Amino acid sequence: MAIHIDMSERDPTFLNSESTDIAADLAAIQPRLYGFILKRLADREQTLEVLQRTNLVICEKADEFSQGSSFVAWAFTIAKFQVMAWRKSYQRERLVFTDAVSELLDRSPEAEAAAVDRRIPSLRRCIERLRTADQELVKRRYRDGEQIQHVAKILGKSVDVISMRLMRIRRQLADCVAVSLKTSDGNLGDAS
Repeated sequence: MAIHIDMSERDPTFLNSESTDIAADLAAIQPRLYGFILKRLADREQTLEVLQRTNLVICEKADEFSQGSSFVAWAFTIAKFQVMAWRKSYQRERLVFTDAVSELLDRSPEAEAAAVDRRIPSLRRCIERLRTADQELVKRRYRDGEQIQHVAKILGKSVDVISMRLMRIRRQLADCVAVSLKTSDGNLGDAS
């Protein structure tokens, strides 16, 4: 038995035109729901289980969906609550993300892209401030993708020495970028 919903203001992500079948709408967003859940659980089998539970709840609550609202937003809200319920019931097992970590993951793609766009110029400036030898090490390892063992052999150092040096450089760069972003945020606030 198919449940039909007539929506005059349709969400642009729908594939059907005038009236729609919940099953068709649900099928159309399966890849997005799967990705949404996978991002929060980081395990394919658990994701499939939560996706199945989410689909079941959506079908059970189909009559609660209000016409004119976004089916996608409604379905993702249900998925979010199913992930939270899963986490609560399976916390004692392996590593499970907390709700706080999930909130960090919930940043929009636009917000994430903006954050990355702001960090790249800062990172470049911070790399330029490194000693020449450290710049070369960063280029070999991260730009050129050379293995640590190979770099250690070329430089005549042990793998442990190179690994520790890279760890210190990464920490130095992370601190430099953080300071740079705080400074630029302060300047933006003063300019407005």
